[in-house]
Amino acid sequence: MEKKEHILLRIIISFSFLLKPIASVNDDCLPSSACGPHEPDVRFPFRIVGRQPARCGFPGFDLSCNELNRTIIRLPSSRSYIVNRISYVSQIIYIDPEFCRPNGIINVNVSDTPFNYSILWMKSYTFYNCSLQNSGFMYPGVPFPCLSSGNYSVFAASIDSRSVPSICKVMKTIMVPIRSNSDIREGLELVWFTPSCGSCERKGDVCGWRSDDGHIICVSSSSSSSRGITRIAKYGLFIGIGVPSLICIIGLVCYASFKIQGYNNTHNRSIDFSSITVIPQLASRTGLDRHTIESYPKTVLGESYRLSNDDATCAICLSGYKPKESLRTIPECNHYFHSECIDKWLMLNATCPMCRNTSEGSALVTVRHWIQLGRQHHQG
Repeated sequence: MEKKEHILLRIIISFSFLLKPIASVNDDCLPSSACGPHEPDVRFPFRIVGRQPARCGFPGFDLSCNELNRTIIRLPSSRSYIVNRISYVSQIIYIDPEFCRPNGIINVNVSDTPFNYSILWMKSYTFYNCSLQNSGFMYPGVPFPCLSSGNYSVFAASIDSRSVPSICKVMKTIMVPIRSNSDIREGLELVWFTPSCGSCERKGDVCGWRSDDGHIICVSSSSSSSRGITRIAKYGLFIGIGVPSLICIIGLVCYASFKIQGYNNTHNRSIDFSSITVIPQLASRTGLDRHTIESYPKTVLGESYRLSNDDATCAICLSGYKPKESLRTIPECNHYFHSECIDKWLMLNATCPMCRNTSEGSALVTVRHWIQLGRQHHQG
């Protein structure tokens, strides 16, 4: 009965582990284009301040929405920038430099931020204000109509551009993080290295804080297929499916316990223990008796110690034969051994140590042994 209760307890504990909630990425940190329908998706390590809890993002990756529902990021040592795009695989955020707004021509400062541009091209650009007196002049750079007027035109040229005419005056020179083949007007690129979720994103999985211990994990997309379900809905599913399942399991266990108990009671009642006669088992014996062993031929080696079958070594003790040693032969196979070695062997085994052939005397010994035990049992 104790064994049965132990089995039932193990079954209940095993199923209770199946119903235990699995630690995963926080449910309320769902990817979303929170600021607008055409804005970048915001997910770990970024978060929307005021719309997602702090645990949804990594420190220093806070984003927000401006009055035009554009996604913006504020760099502490610089200013706020509009976020054009985020590559979670390459771990690059593309920001709009916004040179067209007042006092917009400034350096992008990433100090005191988790971002860097060490793997990008840091290029020096000089902004020029050129008079329109020479209408046929071709500007050796990127024009900025938003900074120009009817009397002058503004353009930006990299430091390796050709000579600029004297009619153009230098406005400002700045360093910007941009690749060599990119347009300065399209956006600047900032990269982050920590946290490293690029490999997780490349597999199409989800990266984030683990809800139970605060470690960053990569959750398989197949196991996170329910990310679009709210936490309340998940608890509802858990209660609606888990509780009935547990009740069914307990019912099945109780039913099985009842059937096992009934079977044991019926089986025990049908057995008449008084009619059972215990017959002692006769011990078996595999070796030969002393009489049979002594009947095997025995030979004393002479000075030449040559044998008919050229055996030179005892297969039991692996020692070579010497003159005047006593050897015994097994008749069935004509193999020689030291007398002491083969005598001990045959008392435990009825086969030849070399060829494993069974001695004819073993059957006779077995019959004699059973007859003797039978007489003892009858007399007793």
